[in-house]
Amino acid sequence: MGRQVPHITAAELRILKVLWSKGPQTVRQVKDALPVEGDTPPAYTTVMTMMKQLAEKGALQVNRETQTFLYSPAVRRDQVLGQRLRQFLQTVFDGSAEDMVLQIAEEADLSAEDMRRIEAKIASREQKDKRRKPRSSRSKGKRP
Repeated sequence: MGRQVPHITAAELRILKVLWSKGPQTVRQVKDALPVEGDTPPAYTTVMTMMKQLAEKGALQVNRETQTFLYSPAVRRDQVLGQRLRQFLQTVFDGSAEDMVLQIAEEADLSAEDMRRIEAKIASREQKDKRRKPRSSRSKGKRP
């Protein structure tokens, strides 16, 4: 699962979310678990086609040893969501993570617990960055 993540469409992401949460599934099981958008559920053949495309992209593994094929994710959730987030950040916020985070803080309905978790993540990231960077910037020819 450590390879490059293929481009995943919004519809394909819905399929992957089912498989990440439920484990290996048949096409029918995935179809039945997909959220209904609009008035009609997705057609079996549509789901089957999308799952075949995901397998061709390398995003799904197919167990052909069972009577009905079982599909499982070949990419990790965090990899795909990270890729989607980077695309969103670039497309919507022109790459400015600061603008995106400030917009989320302003617009999202964040609980006090959400805020604490975000603050803890920021503090953890700051500590990690401090350990990575050398203390003295003089070695790079810069003044403090």
